Amino acid sequence: MNKIQKFLFKYLDPVLIFLFLFIIVSTLFIYNLTLLNSKIKNFNYYLNTLSNIKILHNEFESLFDNKATFINYDKIVKKTQEMNNLIDEFKNEKFYKKFGSKLSISIELLEEKWNQKYENIERFKSNNSAIIGSLSYIIELSKKIKTTYIVDNSADILTFDNSLITLIKLFVNNIELEKEAIEESLKNLSFLAKKYNNQDFNFLNKTVNSTVDNLTRLNNIKQEYISIDMKKIIDFIESTLIKEYNSNIKSQQKTAWVLFFISLSLLITLIIIYIKSIKTKKELIAFKYAVENSDNSIVMTDKNRRIIYVNESFEKVTGYKREEALGKDPSILKSGRLSSEFYNNMNEILNRGEKWTGEFINVNKYHEIYYETASITPIISDDEITGYLAIKLNITDYVRQQEKVEFLAYHDNLTLLPNRRSLEKKLNELISKATKNDKFAVLFLDLDGFKIINDSLGHDIGDLLLKEIAKRFQESLHSDNYVFRVGGDEFAIIIEYTNDNSNEIIKDIAKNIIKNINKNIVIKNNSLQVGCSIGIAKFPEDGENLTNLLKHSDTAMYKAKQNGKNRFEFYTEDLSNSVHTRLNIEQSMSKGLKNGEFYLVYQPKYNLQTRKIFSVEALLRWKSSILGNIEPMNFISIAEETGFINQLGLFVFKKACEDFKYLQKETNLEMISINVSTVQLMDSEFIKNLKDILFETKLNASNIGIEVTETFIIKNMEEILETLNELRKIGFKIIIDDFGTGYSSMQYLQKLPIDVIKIDKSFIDDLSSNNQEIIKAIVAISKSFGYLTVAEGIELKEQEENLLKLGVDLGQGYFFSKPKTLQKLINYLA
Repeated sequence: MNKIQKFLFKYLDPVLIFLFLFIIVSTLFIYNLTLLNSKIKNFNYYLNTLSNIKILHNEFESLFDNKATFINYDKIVKKTQEMNNLIDEFKNEKFYKKFGSKLSISIELLEEKWNQKYENIERFKSNNSAIIGSLSYIIELSKKIKTTYIVDNSADILTFDNSLITLIKLFVNNIELEKEAIEESLKNLSFLAKKYNNQDFNFLNKTVNSTVDNLTRLNNIKQEYISIDMKKIIDFIESTLIKEYNSNIKSQQKTAWVLFFISLSLLITLIIIYIKSIKTKKELIAFKYAVENSDNSIVMTDKNRRIIYVNESFEKVTGYKREEALGKDPSILKSGRLSSEFYNNMNEILNRGEKWTGEFINVNKYHEIYYETASITPIISDDEITGYLAIKLNITDYVRQQEKVEFLAYHDNLTLLPNRRSLEKKLNELISKATKNDKFAVLFLDLDGFKIINDSLGHDIGDLLLKEIAKRFQESLHSDNYVFRVGGDEFAIIIEYTNDNSNEIIKDIAKNIIKNINKNIVIKNNSLQVGCSIGIAKFPEDGENLTNLLKHSDTAMYKAKQNGKNRFEFYTEDLSNSVHTRLNIEQSMSKGLKNGEFYLVYQPKYNLQTRKIFSVEALLRWKSSILGNIEPMNFISIAEETGFINQLGLFVFKKACEDFKYLQKETNLEMISINVSTVQLMDSEFIKNLKDILFETKLNASNIGIEVTETFIIKNMEEILETLNELRKIGFKIIIDDFGTGYSSMQYLQKLPIDVIKIDKSFIDDLSSNNQEIIKAIVAISKSFGYLTVAEGIELKEQEENLLKLGVDLGQGYFFSKPKTLQKLINYLA
């Protein structure tokens, strides 16, 4: 059955199927109505025939009541013939077929009874005719007798008339007289006949006796006729006919109603299907329009993968006209850039009747490469693949853009060298695929002296210098080595090797790099010279993962800077000892804060000309119960990395505010500066916490300077700029600490809300002519922006005098005053 249904729905339209069924059922319904109508007509005909038989039967019954009267015997003959014909109507197979053969016995019995009645009717006709003739003769003869023989005898006339009247009443009016009255009349007539003894009287007497005999016979015929019960048979036939008709008609009506409802259901279904077909047609038209005008290339193939349809977008993308593409294999678009495995995998999925999605690298008619993302769906009908539908989107522009974005994501946009992300990716690749003999070294490089050039000559010169240095890095390396710009003036190099004499190879490369970097560089008539500090970590000796290799190479680089710069250092296990120290510090800080091990000291800042104290700087100290005295440089960076700096910084700020409040009461000091980490500046609760402390201590923000290290500002400019501006709006003074060690530029000085610049101690320690020129430039820049300048780390009178000559505003250092506890500071200021 399912196969038949599938066949029908595969090769015939559902509308045609339902229409065909509707026509068949409607035809059956009409045919059934025709049969029903025919049965009704037949029933009415036979019922009418029975009614006519009953009418004729009743007429014949009344015939016997009209004895001794004139009867139209031709009419009787006609009616008897009609009765025969009516009965004959029932004597056929057609009647028995329609109303049942069981009526045949009743019809035969009816015919038999009729024949009996017919015989009585014929006898009645004969006797009645004789009686009517005799009556006529008796009446004429009685007139003659009365006028001829007994005219003078009134008594005989009376007897004669009474006797004849009695007989005539019997004959004419069909009145049943007593037998004695009839015999009395006959006796009287017989007496008169004897009395007058003539021929007429005797003949009259005989005629009357003969007529009485005929009338007696006629009454006997009537009784016999009546005894034949034909009506009961007619009624039986009629009731049986009606019953059979009702049974047949009820069945026929049921069939008619069933066919009617089936026809109606099919008609409603047809209407619904038609409405749906109209909707589907509209949807198909809309779908066709959408397909034709889609920005996607749409391709349909037959099961042999020959193109049977393409839309306009396909023509635009591929260059092939529809007529050129039809009948072709989609492989005309193959570029050869995808492997056979790619197509085999795709075909395996499609052959299983599953949807395939992926990307093609195709070639158009003009041999131009383009990219497409595609979805190919098998078209399945009756569990068989009959074709394929491909919807493809041209993503060439997107891919090109992605390639550009990918390049920019993994390359520095200034030098076009691979960036830090690319470095991490390459290291992970090398680590993941490394075998026992695969080794490499990571060289972490930081330029020496670049910041001074960038600050003094400007950002443009600095950028051009970085480009030239990147070029020199590449020239210094073999093709199998990799160079990366990590950020700012930091670079990284990966050197792969398999030789056991790796240190010598790496040393030679590092020396060559430093040699090339040290060469004079001329940019826009500026003769420039920079150095390069290099830290080296080897895989797998110095680290087996990305984090350790970068950390250890960076540690070695800072070691190179500490050892005099413009040199290289290998990472050693001794440097790892600092890791253990760091862990101890990290674990002790939280406990130390709770136990009150942290405290503040204050170092004055003074006017170099007047030597009057301008402000004090709050400096954090830690005397650990476990580790002893720990220098700030050893725990501040750890606190920043772990996030503990937020708690520690709030302690410093609150303690400094409380102490400054006390100092204001005891001295004339007007300002205090407090160091703040960039980690704190990036804390969303930082501003709120400072406001709370100001409210609690009732201090004015304008008397407090916030010191932030320049290097950290530059690295986190975008993140903290808004916070610095907010601090400035509240009233805080913004102080840039260690100025000159970072990536200084006019651009960032213009952006930042600065009040004071602190010149880094490294410039003060070595007041060579070069550094003095740098300090002079810093002072000039600061004054142009309206900033105060502070020289930190003054330890000699000569340094103080030189800085005063260079125009520096304020000084700070051991030469003037060492950091002091609060009480000692009060005593010092008193």
